[in-house]
Amino acid sequence: MKKVLLILLPLTMIFLQSCNEDFGKVEVSYTKATAIYGDLEDIRNTPLIADAQPIVNAGKIFVANDLLLVGEETKGIHVVDNTNPENPTNTSFINIPGNREFFVKGDILYAESHYDLLKIDLSDKNNPRITSRAKDAFANSENFKDQDGKTLIRFDFEQVTEEVGKDSEIYQQLWGHQDIYYYDYAQNLIPPSQVPTSFAGNGSGSVGSVNRIAAVDNNVYVISRQFIFPFEDNGNLEAFDKVYGSGNMETIYPNEGRLYIGTQQSMEVYDLSTPNQPQFATSFWHATSCDPVLPCGDVAYVTLRTGDVGDCPGDENSLLVLDVRTNNVIAHQTIEMESPFGMTLANNKLYVGEGQNGLKVYDATDKSNIQLESWEEDIEAYDIIHHPTNPNLLLIAGPNGISQYTIEGGIDYSLLSTLTF
Repeated sequence: MKKVLLILLPLTMIFLQSCNEDFGKVEVSYTKATAIYGDLEDIRNTPLIADAQPIVNAGKIFVANDLLLVGEETKGIHVVDNTNPENPTNTSFINIPGNREFFVKGDILYAESHYDLLKIDLSDKNNPRITSRAKDAFANSENFKDQDGKTLIRFDFEQVTEEVGKDSEIYQQLWGHQDIYYYDYAQNLIPPSQVPTSFAGNGSGSVGSVNRIAAVDNNVYVISRQFIFPFEDNGNLEAFDKVYGSGNMETIYPNEGRLYIGTQQSMEVYDLSTPNQPQFATSFWHATSCDPVLPCGDVAYVTLRTGDVGDCPGDENSLLVLDVRTNNVIAHQTIEMESPFGMTLANNKLYVGEGQNGLKVYDATDKSNIQLESWEEDIEAYDIIHHPTNPNLLLIAGPNGISQYTIEGGIDYSLLSTLTF
C-alpha cells in the first residue's frame, strides 16, 4: 500500500538558478500535490438526497422542460425548479461525492463518483435513486490505499518555490520525472473541465459541446485524459475494457454512429460499429489549444482557444468548419475568433460563446459555409443551449450564473432571469 504526501507535477515546474554561492543547490518552483485519503465505502454510502444548498462552484448544467440540474463541482447536483423561467428556484440537492461530469438521457442520470460510474433514476424528480453502480470503473481503488486502508480521493495543490540540494529527492523527482503516482491516478479519472460552466444537454436530445460523458442507445462513453471507457446499460451498468486514446482528451460528442473527441492537438473520430469497442477511424490535427467539437451531419465545428481561463496552451483562437464526409477530413473554413468556448446549433444558427468577448451568432443555413450574423459583445457567454420545448428561450452559462433570454426574431435578446452562483 502506498502513502504519498508529496507529489511533484513536472509539467508545471520552473527551474530557477539560485544566486547562492553553494552550487550544490538550486531554487525550484513546482506544484506540490498532497494526497487526501478517505473511507471509500463510507463515501459510497452517502445518502443521495439532501436539502437545497447554495450554488457555490457550479460545473455541468442539464436543461429539461421545467427543470435545471446544476453540478456542484466534486459534491453533487442541485435540483432547480424552472417551471417559471423568470424565477428559477433551488429545491433540493443530489449528493454525488467526487462528481464533476454527468449526462442525462431520458429519465436516467449517468454520473461519475470518484472511481465509479453511477446510474440514477430521475423518473420521480422528488425521489431519485441509484439503480446501478459500476464500481472501480475508472481505476482500481485497491491500488490507491495508504497504510491505514484509506483510499486516495483527491489531491490538494500548492505552488511552492524553495531552495533544494541537487542530491535531494525533490530535485531528483523534478529532474527525472520519477514520480508517476499522480499520473497513474489522474490519467484514469475525469479531469476538471476547461470551461467554467457548461451544458450537459437538454430534454430534446441536444448535447452540450464540452461533455466528457455521452450516451448512445444502450451504451455510455466516458473519457479521461487518455482513455475512453465504454459501458453497456441493459438495466445494470457493465464496464468493458478501456480504449487507449490520444493524450489530453477534453470533450466527447456522439453523431451518426461515431464519437467525435476533442483533444488539445486534434479532433479524433471513433467508429461505433462495435459499440463496446470504439475503433479509431480518423483524426484532424490542429494547433495546440482547448478544443470542443460539435458535429452535425457532414460537418463538424471545432473551436480552438487559448487564454487565461483553464489550462489552454498555444496561441490559436479560431472556429474551424470541417468536412467529415470521409475519413480524409478537410477544413471548409477557418474563422478568426477572440476566445471561443462552448457552442450550440439550433434553427440554422450556430451560437458560439466567446467568454468575456461576448456571444457570436452565425447563419448556418449552409452548414459548410457559415456567416457571422450578430455579435452580442455585452453578453458574457461560456456555453449556450436552447430550451428543449421553447425555441425562443436561450440559456447562457456566464461567469456569475445561468442567464435565460427570450429571443425575438432570432436577434433581440431580453433577459428573463439569472440563477446566480
